Order: sequence, then C-alpha cells, then structure tokens
Amino acid sequence: MRNYEKIIPSIIIYYDNPDMLQTPLLKIKEGLEEEGVPFEEKVLQGNVQFLAKKAADDSRLGIGIGLLSDGTCLLQHKRMPVGSSIMKIMPGAETKENYRILGSNAARLAKNMPLKWF
Repeated sequence: MRNYEKIIPSIIIYYDNPDMLQTPLLKIKEGLEEEGVPFEEKVLQGNVQFLAKKAADDSRLGIGIGLLSDGTCLLQHKRMPVGSSIMKIMPGAETKENYRILGSNAARLAKNMPLKWF
C-alpha cells in the first residue's frame, strides 16, 4: 500500500519580517479563520508585489497575501498580473479591521463568495 503525503489546498501568506507584524498578521489570520479556509505563513524577502504574486503562484488555491513590516499588504490571485492586486492596504491608511477584512476576502475569493469592502 502506498503512503501519500496529505496536501491541503491553502492560501499562502508571505511576509518579510516576523518581528514587526504581530497585529496585522494576527488580524489577517482571524479573517481567514472566521471563513474556515486553511492558510500557511512563511517568511520571504522582497517587495510587496513580489511577495503577493509568489504566494499566489505557490498556493494550490491560487490566492496569496504579501505583507511588509511597514504595514503594506496585498491580496493577489495567480491569474492577475503583477501590480493588479485584488485588495491593497497602504501604510498610514491601515486599521486593524482592514487587515481582518482582507483576510476574510482572501477566503471568500477561494469560496466564490462576494467580497467585503472597507
């Protein structure tokens, strides 16, 4: 009998500095968890567009989130070109609730549900 590695389709979050992201990362994960979609998080260096696109390309669901330590955050689908993100949070305009909504929208995108806006 063969043993197969269990691969769970999930949304991937790439961020550049784990020490600086406690609140935004927590809120994104809360949004994903409340919609019931699995996720993985990894540290990777690069600009936010690279992180988001790489996360979307690496995700079996085709959905990725890039997060920088300054608070910039992008929600990306692998079929969208770089620079054409679905949602974007810029530094200075962010609130804790916006990160939760972005996480929730990533999950809603995977489930083909209407997105929330802030």
